[in-house]
Amino acid sequence: MMIGLIKKIVAIATLASVGVWATPVSEHGQLSISGFDVVDKNGNPYILRGMSMFWDIWGFDRFYNSGVVSTLAGTSGTGWGANLVRAAIADFNVNLAKNMIDYTNNSGIYIIIDNHSHCAHKDVSSATNFFSQVSQYVSQKGYKHVMYEVFNEPLYENCNGATDTQSGGQKISWTTIKNYAKTVIATIRNNDKNGIIFVGTPNYSAGTEAARADPITGYSNIAYSLHFYASSPGHASYRYNLLRGKCNDFPIFITEWGTSESDGNGSFNRDMNDTWLSWVETVGVGWANWSISDKGETSSALTSGAGTSGNWSDGQISQSGKYVRNLMKTLNAGGSLESVGLSKSNIDCKILDGASTYEFVRTGIGTFGYMIEAENYLDSNNAKTVDYEKASNKRVSQSVSVGQESSLTYALEEAPYEKGYYRFQVRLAADHDGYFTYSINGKYKDSVEYKSTGGLTSFEIKKSLIIVPRNEGAVLTVSWNGNVAVDYVFVGGLGSSDSVAFGLLEIGENGERTVLIPEEFSQEDEEPSIIRKKEIPSSRISVHLSGKNLELNGVNSAVSLNVLDVQGRVLMKRQLVQSSGMVDLSALRPGVYVVRLKGSGISETKKIQLR
Repeated sequence: MMIGLIKKIVAIATLASVGVWATPVSEHGQLSISGFDVVDKNGNPYILRGMSMFWDIWGFDRFYNSGVVSTLAGTSGTGWGANLVRAAIADFNVNLAKNMIDYTNNSGIYIIIDNHSHCAHKDVSSATNFFSQVSQYVSQKGYKHVMYEVFNEPLYENCNGATDTQSGGQKISWTTIKNYAKTVIATIRNNDKNGIIFVGTPNYSAGTEAARADPITGYSNIAYSLHFYASSPGHASYRYNLLRGKCNDFPIFITEWGTSESDGNGSFNRDMNDTWLSWVETVGVGWANWSISDKGETSSALTSGAGTSGNWSDGQISQSGKYVRNLMKTLNAGGSLESVGLSKSNIDCKILDGASTYEFVRTGIGTFGYMIEAENYLDSNNAKTVDYEKASNKRVSQSVSVGQESSLTYALEEAPYEKGYYRFQVRLAADHDGYFTYSINGKYKDSVEYKSTGGLTSFEIKKSLIIVPRNEGAVLTVSWNGNVAVDYVFVGGLGSSDSVAFGLLEIGENGERTVLIPEEFSQEDEEPSIIRKKEIPSSRISVHLSGKNLELNGVNSAVSLNVLDVQGRVLMKRQLVQSSGMVDLSALRPGVYVVRLKGSGISETKKIQLR
């Protein structure tokens, strides 16, 4: 019996020595940055896969407890197999940060303490004080598992508080972010010389290329954040940001990603998620998924009322949570991509051949009635940006593989949100004859024929027609086959000559004008029927913004006034009766809006920005 007991003790000691019961932190120790990679204490690349907590300030700090952390870290039973937790702290709660640091230490996994703000640069003092206290605590405890995220998702230069996503105006520059980050980094390094520090990048942390063009120097173990939401088509192009980082030894880490669309809601598209995660895992980059909450939105890992103490049953875990839990539990345990439904992606750096060394931070936004630079796309498929001297701003979007269809997508602001005919124009270069296809929201498709330009020289398709749907956010998609370089696209109103050319305006012998306009028609209709209507000259009306008041002049008849956000949602309605004057907009938050005036002989649309 004694011999058997000795054998059992030796067996247990042997299991412990080979790391069966080892935790991620005990096995891999202090992490650091080496080129593109996060590496462990032995200098070997180490992939972090974990969960981000939800905003603490909206009551979701109730999930910030030891039971939740130990459940996420657990590798059996109800455990999720995570080796990372991200604490999204928006109110500089030092005690909450310290508690989460202790919980993750006890569970043997890594943690990111995140200043979860869209406006961190406006409160440098609070940020430095917060990170000073947190890093002092890490130093005093001798912890090796703590990392810092100094700026979650930078948005606007002039913003108001951590949660502000509505200010509008000038997007924050990398220079502003960098200057803020250097101040906070210096504070952290006074206490913690080695902990990895993540720096957010412009435009919801999508602008890693801006940081790569001008990185922070003078400090080690600095990496840059990339955020994406896999079911948002407009985020697919961010995969090339990762590849540029990989191919140029520029450190990027995915401190936040969601399975949903970018607002945290919308669809959960399994194919799009698999495509994204196959790419991420092939590149070899760590991540934290958004989020541990029961908020009742697509990206939440838990169902409503799931409970806040961990050990959740399958019925308490959402579709998103089950998907991500399977990834973490399997891949962190050494499972193959195939075992979780993923596959290797083609990440050959040659994909980037010919691409500009620095691409601007794309907004993906085009404006109705104005030229849209082709490379300022929201999403791309089989297309890349290259330098081209003859283009309008020296860049074009060009096919990657001429044997596949290429496409570009744009969010079209200030579209009239009315069904009708509009002008479409594209400037391109091609070495063959072909067709250029365009659509709005995947509907109302049409194509225009182009001829070979005799090589890659500029060519312009003069005019065509397109239909914009009523009360929908207008998303313009253009596509083509073969070797084509696109300089710009344009969607705008029809002038008189266009209307006549398209048969939508008749001018009689005596100069009388008859407008032929589409009747209302369903989205399924291929073409609207046409009705005849005598043209009524528009009244002259002026719209000016004075502080929080909208000043109207020239309103001489009944008119309806609608104020819409840039997605086309009506936020305010007013009926004005034969009067000019002021309309109070103080109920609206700062941001960009569209004002529409409609009435007898009146049709005005104007973009405004409330400060």
